[in-house]
Amino acid sequence: MKIKNSNNSLKLGITVPVAFVCVIVFSVLRAVQMAVFIDSETGFFEGGSAFNVLFYALLAVCCLFFAVVSFLSSDGKKVDLVCLKDKNAAAASIIFSVGLLYDWLDSFFESSAIFGGITEVAYLKRSEAFKLLMSSGALPYALQSVFALLAAIYVFILAKSFLKGTPSAHKHRLLAITPIAWAGFKMITRFVKQISYIKVSDLFLELIMLAFMMMFFVALSQVVSGVYCDDSRWRITAFGFSGAVIALSLNIPRLIFTFISGELINKEYPFSIGDAFFGIFALFIGIAAVKSVKSRIEEK
Repeated sequence: MKIKNSNNSLKLGITVPVAFVCVIVFSVLRAVQMAVFIDSETGFFEGGSAFNVLFYALLAVCCLFFAVVSFLSSDGKKVDLVCLKDKNAAAASIIFSVGLLYDWLDSFFESSAIFGGITEVAYLKRSEAFKLLMSSGALPYALQSVFALLAAIYVFILAKSFLKGTPSAHKHRLLAITPIAWAGFKMITRFVKQISYIKVSDLFLELIMLAFMMMFFVALSQVVSGVYCDDSRWRITAFGFSGAVIALSLNIPRLIFTFISGELINKEYPFSIGDAFFGIFALFIGIAAVKSVKSRIEEK
């Protein structure tokens, strides 16, 4: 018995208001967590075990909700972003492309600084050179920079497609994988840090966010490019809304505290323009996906 996208009574549109509510609720909870239960110097928890467990449990339920509804609803197989005209999605794409351009420069300067700190002697041992470049973060940051620029170009093309309702992005299948590579190398830079990946909540949540980000970009590239897209349509809302909620709930409190109480922010994990703008992008792409289902139903 086929379960995926078999429920006609479960509507994909229910995910949209839930996504907005989750962004607000988790932003507030995260702000409380940062202000009360996290040591901003180390990033480790300082008490509040019950609150922290509740926060992660609710976040897991939220992400599970998006996945289950998207997977079961028959609307999930009707998502189609090719030639879709949506001004909000176009605006969100432009915003995200700006965030990617910022990340391009930021990661470039980061890699340049690390490269500058590596002595020439280290390059002489070729067997150790690659390991050093990876472990120091020099190469991951450099590749993150390259793919951030390419991804920005692709997302800008995507914005043009949404603005005019043309298949422009559909034709750029190679560029479509660059956001996946960007998120992948961005994740690798997180593993360069020699610290607990679970006890430091900023790092733990960022890794989960990046995992959702990569899965969302894979689905987006498949749906927009038309490559093995039938099995990926439901993932746009499932992973897009999940990634958006985590990205925004991480960065909205950081942005607020940057102006009113900077000492509450861990210097290793400041407000990230790229991640925050991704959250906006994924949120409105998910909404556009829901709208595309309604459009297809109305056409019939």
